[in-house]
Amino acid sequence: MAQRTVVRLVDDIEGTELANGKGETVSFALDGVSYEIDLADKNAKKLRDALQFYVEHGRRVAGRRGRSTSGAASRPAKDYDTAAVKAWAATKKIDVPSRGRLPKSLIDQYKAAGN
Repeated sequence: MAQRTVVRLVDDIEGTELANGKGETVSFALDGVSYEIDLADKNAKKLRDALQFYVEHGRRVAGRRGRSTSGAASRPAKDYDTAAVKAWAATKKIDVPSRGRLPKSLIDQYKAAGN
């Protein structure tokens, strides 16, 4: 008998499923305690906007350089639709990861095919 485990991210605020890359796990820390929360894109933006003032006035003491303090607005826009790439890959019988970023090689193939 085969067993399959499916992990689905759910927005911890609204309780809605985060499907098709429409959300993320956000990490933050306060008073020496680190937290993670799964949020839809709009709720992740709200969190970042709420913390913006404090980030600008604080000093960074540890961690990796990640997003700028403006959050998602500073990310370059994708020049492809993730769902379209996945649908195209399915027609070509190309395996696509169910979660996470699409491999650059897959996106390059999709674009090379004139999409």
